[in-house]
Amino acid sequence: MKKFYSFVLAISMLAASAFAYNWFDKRYFELAIETPFGLSNNTVQMSDVLKKDLVIDLRQLADRVPDNGFDMSFYTNPTFSLNLDARKFQVSLKTGVESSATAGFSKDLFDYIGHGNSLYETISISQKANLDVFVYEEIAVGFKIKDFKIVAKPCFFIPVVHAGSSNGTLTMKNLEDGTFDVNYSSDIEIYSAVDTNDKFKGLKAGLGFDFAAAVSYPLFDFLELTGNARVPIVPGTLNYKTVRTTTLSFNTSVDRIINGDKGTHDFDSKASDTETVSYKINRPLKFGLSADFTPFGKWLWFRGGAGMGFRHPFTDDKDSFEFFPEYYLGATLDVFNILKTTISSQYYEQLFIHQVEVSLNVRLLELSVGINAQASDFVRSCSGGGVGALVAVKLGY
Repeated sequence: MKKFYSFVLAISMLAASAFAYNWFDKRYFELAIETPFGLSNNTVQMSDVLKKDLVIDLRQLADRVPDNGFDMSFYTNPTFSLNLDARKFQVSLKTGVESSATAGFSKDLFDYIGHGNSLYETISISQKANLDVFVYEEIAVGFKIKDFKIVAKPCFFIPVVHAGSSNGTLTMKNLEDGTFDVNYSSDIEIYSAVDTNDKFKGLKAGLGFDFAAAVSYPLFDFLELTGNARVPIVPGTLNYKTVRTTTLSFNTSVDRIINGDKGTHDFDSKASDTETVSYKINRPLKFGLSADFTPFGKWLWFRGGAGMGFRHPFTDDKDSFEFFPEYYLGATLDVFNILKTTISSQYYEQLFIHQVEVSLNVRLLELSVGINAQASDFVRSCSGGGVGALVAVKLGY
């Protein structure tokens, strides 16, 4: 009798498990909001500033800066989507705003601050900056052809602003009287969809189009391979250009700064007249290959992938063109499609991101929260060089 009850209990648990997976697996229709963001640098760690008594060791700070210089990064990509899942056919309509910004100085600046320089020796420092903002509308269609799963993602986008500067310079010189001279100059070229000198009136931007696709094939029952790509087709157009010119020069000393004396200085920042232009810009070109490994079925699965990207491809601005590799490694523990925990590490859009994400799904509502450590330098990404977060809410049935 005990064996019979044990058998019935085991069968009941298996049936409940299957029901739970089928019931909580997917919603037929859902509304989804997702907001990821991140802020990082490749030098200063959070543990350096989150102290009761803050002490800044300038020499240690200078030694930490990588040879390619100090940089800061920010990104966010809030999206709203409507999703329909008919099991063999899926359609998704997504609206998003993709923003990314970077800025940095060469290592010479921190070498000067931490180690100083010789009398009358001039230290030359370079500065760079970049900003991109896109608004996009993406339609994703998923379907199967025999064993192949195919997802096509045509996307229309409008570039809102692109700003860049790679010619910023800063020079510093120690003088015999104990003071030092500082001279700074930069020209930031701002391409925008509106005339920034006319109270942001007159929206004018050309619609761009790119096409993404992914093809998956189950090589074995426990191993699925996926190839994906995103290819720009028609570049977006920004029709206004403004150049922001900033110059700064001053003479001071450490004693003056401590005593609140600004010393002699001259500062000027002005924008040029707006030009009407036709600046072409694309979202990054990308290629990738990934594998999903599920040796334990739906309970625990692993994903690994690698790819490459090209920033600002097929445009006239060759100075802003960049190549970057990408990778992804992750593992997901899934309990009845109700509670999921994903741990991942990736190099994405030139940032190392190590994330823990937890999702709670109660059929009508799914809430996901993630937190990550990140930076453009791998060591700093593991030691608190930056932080990011993800919040996603899905509603439907």
